[in-house]
Amino acid sequence: MRRSANRRRPRAGALLGVAALLLATFAAVPATASERGADAAASASSTSGAPLPTARMRDADPLGGSCFGAPTTMSIWAHYDDDLLFAGSRLDDAIQAGGCVRTVFLTGGDAGKGPGYAAGREQGIMRAYNVMRGVKSEWTSTDVTLDTGAKVVAWRPTDDDRVTLVFFRLPDGNLGGQGFPTTGDVSLLKLANGVISSMKSLSGSYALTWPQIVDSLDGLIHRFTPATILTSVPGDSKKWSAGDHADHQMVGNATREAWEKAGFPVDLVSYAIGYQSENFAPNVGGDALVRKIDAFSAYAHGDSVVDKCENYQSCLAVPRFGAWLQRQYARTDAGLFTDDGP
Repeated sequence: MRRSANRRRPRAGALLGVAALLLATFAAVPATASERGADAAASASSTSGAPLPTARMRDADPLGGSCFGAPTTMSIWAHYDDDLLFAGSRLDDAIQAGGCVRTVFLTGGDAGKGPGYAAGREQGIMRAYNVMRGVKSEWTSTDVTLDTGAKVVAWRPTDDDRVTLVFFRLPDGNLGGQGFPTTGDVSLLKLANGVISSMKSLSGSYALTWPQIVDSLDGLIHRFTPATILTSVPGDSKKWSAGDHADHQMVGNATREAWEKAGFPVDLVSYAIGYQSENFAPNVGGDALVRKIDAFSAYAHGDSVVDKCENYQSCLAVPRFGAWLQRQYARTDAGLFTDDGP
């Protein structure tokens, strides 16, 4: 077990280097049938009582920085859909409450299938967040170079500064961490264990060591000053990460190291149980399940693995994914190392 966490709150406004100005790339995120009612829905930022974002706020920090007087939920995941499956209701609730959400994805979710598959999943995750926001809109991408050398891409809705998606686009490491031949058999697991010394992004534009990944997340924690952090169960928790994807486990490990380094309060961190959650009793139902499925079905349109998920019944019928949609379990930091039930 790692050292006890320092319970100081993170310092506000710590800055990272910004490589590119606000830019240039606008992507119209296509709608799907699952986005029913989104056109008629009012913007969450206009109904929640939270301060409306302004262009000045956007210019001040392409990544979004801290929220404008409202709490920020920061979530850190391996793949585009981990957030929707294992913590979707919590993120939806945070958006509906008028808070900010800063979601970070460490891998490109390419599954060894190439950049086209990864790009489709990226577009899908933006559609999902449009559903959670209740608004269909274009998104803006900005290239940002962190102090660690990581060249991330930040996507944000043009009409809502409360939401930022940060993509590191490192290679997917495969279920057991063995990697894929198409990306040189690299993985976060191999990187963490010292089998490889560094890991190039899918584009080859930069490479990171394990300490640089931890430092990148540490820097983002300081920048976003979140009220809570959500991530996957770390691989160090043998009991609750058993059977999970190796990337999920390593992202949990990296996040745990990062929040400890940042001095983030341990009681404000939550770890979502991944694949193993299908073995527990369903605990998401009613309107919460409808909303979770709506967001996931919007995402699924861009992912050939789950594109049969088009509506409530068809999504629940997708093997394993249907089970994960109906379940959402999490552990506290202390709970990672106990045998208590979920």
